Amino acid sequence: MVNITKFHPQIAHWISSLEAASRVLITSPGAADGDSIGAQLALRQMVKQRFPNAELRILNDEPLPVRYQFLSGAQYVHTPESYAATRESTQFDVAIIVDGGIDRAGRVRSYFEKATTTVFIDHHAVSIEFPYTIRIVEPAASSTTELMYHLSQTEAFKTRVDSDFAQQIYLGVVFDTGFFRHSNTTPDVMELCAQLLRTGFDFTRVGERGMLERSFSSLKMMSETVNRAELLAEGKIIWSTLPKEILKKYQAVDDDREGIIDHLFLTRGIEVAVLFFELNSGKTKVSFRSQGNHDVAEFARSLTEHGGGHRKAAGALLDQDISKAAPLVLERLERLVRRID
Repeated sequence: MVNITKFHPQIAHWISSLEAASRVLITSPGAADGDSIGAQLALRQMVKQRFPNAELRILNDEPLPVRYQFLSGAQYVHTPESYAATRESTQFDVAIIVDGGIDRAGRVRSYFEKATTTVFIDHHAVSIEFPYTIRIVEPAASSTTELMYHLSQTEAFKTRVDSDFAQQIYLGVVFDTGFFRHSNTTPDVMELCAQLLRTGFDFTRVGERGMLERSFSSLKMMSETVNRAELLAEGKIIWSTLPKEILKKYQAVDDDREGIIDHLFLTRGIEVAVLFFELNSGKTKVSFRSQGNHDVAEFARSLTEHGGGHRKAAGALLDQDISKAAPLVLERLERLVRRID
């Protein structure tokens, strides 16, 4: 159960900072996913309703994926390029990062660090240390959007829950619970979603467009990636790679990778699924899914400080290229799975 009362001192400090602020920055790590974009847009509404004269900017290192552009408020999400085109100041009074630490915010980090007050709001238990002015971290929350909802209903904000706000919260919850399949799906989560649905937003559209819909290029790319899959540890581990030439072959974008690992994981007998993405930088992004006794967040963290997530769903960013990263990770993972089993 999410306990907001323990954050009252931090919330009071946050509110006093917002009261004195003229310019407010909202960001999240890397490419926005359903939880981080839902949390950013919901937070924008929270602050805008409470402080209507504040100048708010949502800046992310990467463009908003097409799948989320139908959301109310999506037009307010910018990259450093589109923001710079307006020739506005890069100085903010309050900077807020949600759903992950500033170490993965890319080019937005320089804006964030110059702010007078920095705020970190997250539900992940593990993150890199940074001297945030205010930290609000609740691992008991299923998602950052669930935490954001509870913050929105405190006396400090009293946010009006209309259909736009409800769909933003709902998207993040269904994303991080895997459509209520993961172990972080609690009775409180279901009760919250029931409240959100009563506002009348089209939850089918939000779920399908935000979670399931994919381009034809993505479909072809997923087919090839699944076809490349291999098994390890007597069929307990399934893994595949997604080199950048495959994205180029199908004229796909980074967001088209979303959901591929779930197709690998939902293979009978699998305990851990691993998908390696080759990045243009030469680094490798790794995604993990698990069941049983395998804590992939802890495993991801053991690989690099840029690793972590949830016990059943995690990721890591490795400095090696994919040809070197994959064998190293798989060797360690296979030893882990055999030892636990």
